[in-house]
Amino acid sequence: MAPILSTVIDTSRIPSYFSYLPVRIHNDAAVIDEATLHAIETCAPVGSKERSQAIYRHSNPHGNPYALCHCECDIEKLKFFVKVIELIWIDDDVTEELPHAEALNDHEILRQGLHREFDSNLNTGKTVGVKKQYMREAREGMLALDPKDTPALLDTLDKYLKEYDNSDEEFKTIEEYLPYRIPNAGYRVCSHFTRWAMDIHLTEEESGAIHEFEWALGGVVALTNDYFSWRKEKFQFTDRVRNAVPLLMNQYKLGQERARLLLKGIIVDEEERAKRLRMELEARPNLSSDMKRYIEALELYSGGNCYWSATCPRYNKPQEELGEI
Repeated sequence: MAPILSTVIDTSRIPSYFSYLPVRIHNDAAVIDEATLHAIETCAPVGSKERSQAIYRHSNPHGNPYALCHCECDIEKLKFFVKVIELIWIDDDVTEELPHAEALNDHEILRQGLHREFDSNLNTGKTVGVKKQYMREAREGMLALDPKDTPALLDTLDKYLKEYDNSDEEFKTIEEYLPYRIPNAGYRVCSHFTRWAMDIHLTEEESGAIHEFEWALGGVVALTNDYFSWRKEKFQFTDRVRNAVPLLMNQYKLGQERARLLLKGIIVDEEERAKRLRMELEARPNLSSDMKRYIEALELYSGGNCYWSATCPRYNKPQEELGEI
């Protein structure tokens, strides 16, 4: 049995935490904080808006999002996970305010950092800057740490950067939006990172069997982010809104608060579906240890995401970040 690397959190003390899912925090949270700060200090220039946003994002006294969402991951691998995802988060804070075509161009330039054949390419676009070199260094560190499983993970990361925000479609219904939103929220790459950092290997049959459960929790993660982040995103100036709240407002002719309440109900329904699917998976004969660990890891990811979103100043006091109070 794998060692327990995390500690249980009592979620009953947070009224806005509405999920039934468990929450734990990594025992090496201080190391995770150091990796996060390293990415911020390297990738976000001193005095820049993105550095201010990153520092505010990680001012949550209830815990670092990586320590909460990926609490059973090997710490050496998790440090690379943190650096890569924080880099992308910083980049997203910049590119989401660019015109769509410019944002796509800079995503393509950042992708080059995943490929050795572009290591001599000095193009850093309009906003990429040192993040491209930081991606290269993380790539090499990950390959040195795990040369066998890292190439597949880099492929998933490359696909995410290629597809991220690549649609300018104005979605009309939540049913149209969700298949786009789940991978756009980084769920596919984060779940792959989790398998990599927990040394989880599933057979092709197991991957197929768990997919519906995996994707149900992906919907929970994506929509939970929308539910809480709308308090911040409604203040942003952008030519593309990617959030379920305004979509539901338009789809059902609702006011903002009623749309958020409806969204919460949709999230709870998805959690119930995921719980039923988990029970079906656990009823399978000879369920492997890696399947059990992955099921638990996905629930901890989703629960940690809700807990962090319910407590972080980024979503709950966005006016402070914007300098409005």
